Amino acid sequence: MLRALQIENYALIRSLEMAFNQGLTVITGETGAGKSILMGALSLILGTRAETDVLHDKTRKCIVEGLFDIEGLPLQDFFKQNDLDYQPATTLRREINEHGKSRAFINDTPVTLATLRALASALIDIHSQHQNLMLRDSAFRLRILDQYACNGELQDQYRQKLSKLRQLEREYQELKQQCADAALRQEFLQFTVDELDKAQLQPDEQEQTEQMIRVLSHAEEIKGHLYTAAQQLSEQEDDTVLQKLKSVQSECDALRDMGPDFETIRKRLEEVFVELTDISYEIARKESDVTIDPQELERLNERIDLIYTLQHKYQVDSVPALLELAERLRHELLQQDDNREHLKTLGTACENLRKETLALAKQLTQSRQKVIQPLRKEIECNLQELGMPDSRMEIVLETLDEMQDSGMDRAEFLFTANQGVEPADLSKVASGGEISRIMLAIKAVITDSALLPTVIFDEIDTGISGESAHKVGAMMQQLSHRHQVIAITHLPQIAARGDQHYLVYKENREGSTVTDLRQLEGEERVDAVATMLGGAHITEAARNTARELLEKKK
Repeated sequence: MLRALQIENYALIRSLEMAFNQGLTVITGETGAGKSILMGALSLILGTRAETDVLHDKTRKCIVEGLFDIEGLPLQDFFKQNDLDYQPATTLRREINEHGKSRAFINDTPVTLATLRALASALIDIHSQHQNLMLRDSAFRLRILDQYACNGELQDQYRQKLSKLRQLEREYQELKQQCADAALRQEFLQFTVDELDKAQLQPDEQEQTEQMIRVLSHAEEIKGHLYTAAQQLSEQEDDTVLQKLKSVQSECDALRDMGPDFETIRKRLEEVFVELTDISYEIARKESDVTIDPQELERLNERIDLIYTLQHKYQVDSVPALLELAERLRHELLQQDDNREHLKTLGTACENLRKETLALAKQLTQSRQKVIQPLRKEIECNLQELGMPDSRMEIVLETLDEMQDSGMDRAEFLFTANQGVEPADLSKVASGGEISRIMLAIKAVITDSALLPTVIFDEIDTGISGESAHKVGAMMQQLSHRHQVIAITHLPQIAARGDQHYLVYKENREGSTVTDLRQLEGEERVDAVATMLGGAHITEAARNTARELLEKKK
């Protein structure tokens, strides 16, 4: 339960502290006094988004801190899972600095807003006027059924499966589109790979072919030069280079005994003669190897033309680049095959996961169907206590074609307040006052089911007056025997039933308007209830009526 609330520098609030007890706490005040500001501050520690304009003093940070008694609540696992120190008296704090940055703390340990919100949702349920309007929403109606049926764990399992299914289906559709796009490209890829494979290209082929073409194109000229060179070197012909060198060598041989210098010259001449002889044989061999072959030249020209054509066609400048392109396209084709296989695997996974998710959705439906009758009876029982003896409530589940975030159901709440009138859509036939009482009747039921220690009613009594107000107050008081109830109200019949009574008011201090509150006791409380009965001018009759209301509570 909420033990204490401290607010610093929030909107019109400079500094404010409240202590809460078990039972029913009522908060009253004139319209515009700041009751909504109080709820706004409280909502910060419940994990709502912080607005940058909440600072009363723009030079200081805003702090909202709530002290909760959580002893006896099954929350130890939550603290363990989130690596937090468990304390029976736990503090939730929210800070907003002068730059609008927000921080959240649980027992002085920084936490994410989601973690703060998760813990707060197990501690407090706030019911406001706007939730009355939410009765028109099927998802809200389903949440009522799920709360009563304690479907929290089943819902979590379903939502996790559904989230995973949607992600898997997105991946499947994306891959399916990729495969469809690839199918249009596959014919081109396969043609290109076949064309390049058919060419049977070799990495160094282009340079070799170009060289052979140069040789064959000048074969006659090359043979002529080589033949002449061979003849001028030939050892068998007179007056050739080798014959003259032989003569030089003979002259030097005669000097071989004249000293080492002459011997060195002789040896060098001998080496030159051997080398020139070898060159002569090589030239002759080259000359005989060069053939004049027009057909081979034509073949090589066709080959080089093919290489040039492929390079121009595929915008590359070498045979290795063509081979790399072929390999890349071949890999892409294989990837398309892999994608098609992966698409089949994803499709199977989607189908299996869809079946699992659908099974959980059906479990949710069955669980909801089981609680419809007991929930309806408890709500009708509460409505009778709230002064609606002839009211009848029906809850209808309709099955949807597709799975939604909340399952495959749509919930309809049908209602009638009169005998002999068939129940119809609650949002269309119930008045504002009836909606408020219906919502209170529902809250009284599901608050017990959810085991929430604290429930806050924020001016849900709109449209209620007279005897109905007495009955609403009685139910809130009855609910406060099992839960801590905090009610912000404008009805004296409810205010008089509180175990605690706080008055919210505005006043001018140091040239600015501030919101503050004080706890009322004794005659102050009598006057506050009397003001709610008769206005600012309090008569003795109003005081007497206020005292009667307060005595009735006792």
